[in-house]
Amino acid sequence: MIALWISAALASAAAAALIVHRAARAVRVDGAEDPALAVYRRQLAEIDDLAERGLLVADERRSAHAEAARRLLAAADEKAAPASAPTRAGRLAIAAVAAVAPLAAVGIYLAVGSPADPDQPFARRLTAWREDAKRGRPLAPDQLAAVMQLIVHDRPNDPKAYYFLAHAQMDSGDAFSAIDSLQRAIALSPRQAEFWSALGEAYMAQSAGEPSPDAVKAFQQAVRIDPTAPLPRYELGGAKIAGGDVAGGLADWRALQRDLPAADPARSGLDQDIAVVERTHALPPASPDQAAQTARDQQGFIRAMVDTLAARLKANPDDPAGWARLIRSYAVLGDEPDRAAALARARALFAQRPADLRLVEQAASGPQ
Repeated sequence: MIALWISAALASAAAAALIVHRAARAVRVDGAEDPALAVYRRQLAEIDDLAERGLLVADERRSAHAEAARRLLAAADEKAAPASAPTRAGRLAIAAVAAVAPLAAVGIYLAVGSPADPDQPFARRLTAWREDAKRGRPLAPDQLAAVMQLIVHDRPNDPKAYYFLAHAQMDSGDAFSAIDSLQRAIALSPRQAEFWSALGEAYMAQSAGEPSPDAVKAFQQAVRIDPTAPLPRYELGGAKIAGGDVAGGLADWRALQRDLPAADPARSGLDQDIAVVERTHALPPASPDQAAQTARDQQGFIRAMVDTLAARLKANPDDPAGWARLIRSYAVLGDEPDRAAALARARALFAQRPADLRLVEQAASGPQ
């Protein structure tokens, strides 16, 4: 750190000296003759020489002589009003500013900076973030994405690792990277409806909430794999309405409405959307914060679906695939207490059923 400050001080001093030197030199050269004047005088001499050798007639000599003389006088007039050079007081002011600027920068840094803090290499910070994640401490989205990159590096053939990495990238606003991660997850495990649904969401985020053709294809694939998946069904209905097929989109939404329990928290939001489209024959108008609102709505919709699944499993717990899905869903939402509780409950339920317990443990082995 000391070496850095010494180098910065020397550089500032050199810059100040150069500024003052150039200002002083401007005064010394101010009286020098403009080279253009010598050029015009030489042109006059050449005109006279050509005339004496008979190569210019008298009229041409007078015309050329007058033009060269005019340019000479113009250049002399311009030289008569030179730009004023800095005075001694001005040069001292320049030197003072050049000296004070780095000192002021040091003062500001000491006031608002952290000069006593040690260097923080990225690798050390990344290790600390990973330890925080293991202990269940909250991380910022970009920090979580960096930790997930480590997990993907350690487990390059685990599709769930790419899936959770994509969620962290989406939360940090990097939809492009999320799409790449989800495509890798799908390449490793193409029959996961949740992967395709997440890919559709990422495509929509990339297109500022618009249902792009790639998003529609991803949602369609998710529904082909799991016809009961609520989120892709909702988005496909919205895509139809946005594309002008209001009747088709409403039909899709009403079918989803019938499949959702009346007490489902997502039901009320869907009811409101259907009422708006029935009245206006169009999706709700865009607002300035539509992208942020869409993200919040989708997160709420996902949470509602998870709550519905949890309620169904509470009433009918003999569903190992449902418990595996619930455990993964809680991990996606970052809800570690509920995830741990669901895992403990599923382990107790299927302790004597090795095949079902293995399905639950596979869900629990995903990145946390």
